[in-house]
Amino acid sequence: MPIKGNLETFHLSSLLQMLNYDRKTGKLIIKCESNEVQIFFHEGDIIFASETQKTNRLGELLKNNGIISQQVLEECLALSRKKRHGLGKTLVQEGYISLERLNAFLLKQAENTVYNVFLWETGEFEYNDTELNLKGVIGNKLNTMNILLEASRRIDEVEIFKKQIPSEKAVLKIAGTMDNSGEIKLNADEWRFLSMIDGRSTVRQVFDKSGFDDFAAYRVLNSLISSGRVEISQSMTSSGLTREALKHLGEIDSRQFREALDNLGLKRSSILRVALSAIFREAIDEEQIMAAIEKEAEKIKKSKEKNALDKLREKNRVPFMKEIIELLWQSVNG
Repeated sequence: MPIKGNLETFHLSSLLQMLNYDRKTGKLIIKCESNEVQIFFHEGDIIFASETQKTNRLGELLKNNGIISQQVLEECLALSRKKRHGLGKTLVQEGYISLERLNAFLLKQAENTVYNVFLWETGEFEYNDTELNLKGVIGNKLNTMNILLEASRRIDEVEIFKKQIPSEKAVLKIAGTMDNSGEIKLNADEWRFLSMIDGRSTVRQVFDKSGFDDFAAYRVLNSLISSGRVEISQSMTSSGLTREALKHLGEIDSRQFREALDNLGLKRSSILRVALSAIFREAIDEEQIMAAIEKEAEKIKKSKEKNALDKLREKNRVPFMKEIIELLWQSVNG
């Protein structure tokens, strides 16, 4: 019998304790907006976990621990795609890591994934009993009570970090007033995090690109903000974005708009293209454009569509499209 619920009424700690106590074997799926975590249990113990927004986490974990280089990571990722193998299998086959050591890192990856879910404020979950293929992973497991204790500690610490980070939707930028009088002393994690900041990406986008688990990312960002290396850039209000969108869209015609959509790589039948076109047609005044944005945002529900909008927001190079993409993104994720 499936177990369903949401994290607002059934705490993750209680759910993990119940599955552990009942010695369950199966899969727990937890979803929140465009993210999904899968946690696998064998006789009540967690043996593996994965997260959709952290697709290259294993490679980053191995690289950050000095097991492989960036060059090896890129080569093996390309080889994995070509052979349609997982990155771990490719690394073992190419002799860069032993199977035993890989399993240890996979368990560490699973541990960080589980910790991340404890930081979610909302989410829907479903557990189902199922047979698992345990080849190569039997004997590797996480201690549920240790997970709960460490998760509690991390939650308390992250609450302190969040006092300097008002929202994961805020944009990060390199501080323009950094003290240049002496040598900049940063550790490897801080340098890596700093390299991800481009003045356009949000806190959440930088976290996902960094390869760090959320707790580590919050800790590094907190350090960079405290030292004056990084600033939180407050986004323009919805009203301000709407005024700018109307101004810019009023300066172009429908042909220019269609060409812009083509340049963004949006197919004629794509949901995003249809949504942006509808918003453009309704760009008469603030009330009409906001009504159109809210209406089109309701149609962007699937993870694939939301991820495509995130990428479009991050990589868009068409100036007059910037505001309506941002407004649509805010409405979808609001």
